[in-house]
Amino acid sequence: MLKQLEIFIVAMMFVLITAIILIIYTVERGQEFKSHQSMIQKAAVHGAAYAIKLQLSNKHRHVRLFLNEYERLVTHLINFPTDDKTALDIKVRLQQRFSDFLTYTVTNQRGVPILFDFDDLVGKACQHDLKTFFEVVNEKKSALNKVFVHPQPYHYHYDIMAPLSLKGTGTHIFFVSFYLRGITDILKTHEIPGQNLLLVKQSDLSLIEMDKQGSRDKLATREPRLSKAELQSVRVYENIPDTDWRLINLPDIAFEKKYLRGLWKEAAIIISVVTLALLLLIFVSAQYLVRKSH
Repeated sequence: MLKQLEIFIVAMMFVLITAIILIIYTVERGQEFKSHQSMIQKAAVHGAAYAIKLQLSNKHRHVRLFLNEYERLVTHLINFPTDDKTALDIKVRLQQRFSDFLTYTVTNQRGVPILFDFDDLVGKACQHDLKTFFEVVNEKKSALNKVFVHPQPYHYHYDIMAPLSLKGTGTHIFFVSFYLRGITDILKTHEIPGQNLLLVKQSDLSLIEMDKQGSRDKLATREPRLSKAELQSVRVYENIPDTDWRLINLPDIAFEKKYLRGLWKEAAIIISVVTLALLLLIFVSAQYLVRKSH
């Protein structure tokens, strides 16, 4: 009887030691996972933010190059805003130059649009942005307009503007609107499982501008505003220069919980197998000792 008790005590001690080792190892693996996820999130956010910054920088540069290239046509349109042929000619050239082109307009010397696209896509938000940029560019010719999403119904977009100074009439603004797919493609290619890359407004951090699916009007699985809990869970973010955008990584809590549950499930299975094996050993040993005593 004493030998059976000794075997049982040794077996239970072995199970206890195994459980302690597995618990420590599982906790360490969980911490390593969180640390690794944090590094990945930082790399993804920085990479996506840089790509967006580069794309917008190129957009500003190419719009100004386009304006320099077709300054004669744009100047003619400013002088004769009812010339539909010239207006269409510029539009066709913009469509050929930019695959994500939406619409364009030009302003008079007071910053007021004098031409509207045939689809009437230059809304109140665009006009307000034009006025603001016009005031800024009169003070600093090299200024860039602050990019943000304009919520025109069915045509959410962003705008790029370039100043045009004409002798005798002062400063005018050449204004081009673009679809968001170039930005959403960046979010799509930089996002990995366990992450949600979102562009939110710097001036209104709870308002989502877009995610990999598109602008906030296309968010099918969530509200267009972040909850207080979601805002508090954001640990990695980066502001995009010359925009009203902040790129954030919203952690996928369900993904993290699922992974950690998997670690603990794995540890529990190992402990269960070891315990069953030792119980079987105790049973076999007990049978052997009983036969030997007879």
